This record gives sequence, C-alpha cells and structure tokens, in this order.
Amino acid sequence: MRMLGLGAAAVALTGCADPSWSDDAVTRFVERAEMCEHWMGEEPFDDARRAEIDRNLNDLRCTTITRDGEALKLSRKDRPEDLRRIDGALAGF
Repeated sequence: MRMLGLGAAAVALTGCADPSWSDDAVTRFVERAEMCEHWMGEEPFDDARRAEIDRNLNDLRCTTITRDGEALKLSRKDRPEDLRRIDGALAGF
C-alpha cells in the first residue's frame, strides 16, 4: 500500500516539473509532427476516408505545426539537441 501512495505522489508531482529541463515537450512535438506528415500523405479515396483524414489533421492541429515548432525552439534555444530534433520534425513542412 505504501508503494501505491508513493507512486501516486510521483505522478502528481510530475506535472510540477519545469518543462525547460525535460524533453517531453520536444518528444510530443516530434511525434505530433510525424503524425501530421503521415495523415497529410494519406489518400482520400472516398468521403469517409476524407472525413477521417480531416478529423485527424484537425485533432493534431496540423495547421499550426510550423508556428508551434518555432515557439518551442524559442523555449529551447540553449539546448542544441532539442533544436536539432525540432528542426528535423519541421523539415517535412
């Protein structure tokens, strides 16, 4: 039971971490950019497929991926590895 309490506390405190010291935001951005690139390359062979593609592009906020990447780069300007990863993710846009 004690371990459960410690685990719950760790999860609760995770949100308190300073994002500038974690690559979680960069990882999420790279994954989002990859999914946007995937859905942008899908064929809309019928109306249902077009709707599925549009829904995913909307959910992923693909229209703002470049702007979001540039903003993330500003917050990571002192972390060259993060900048390289963000630039790599933006290369397809």
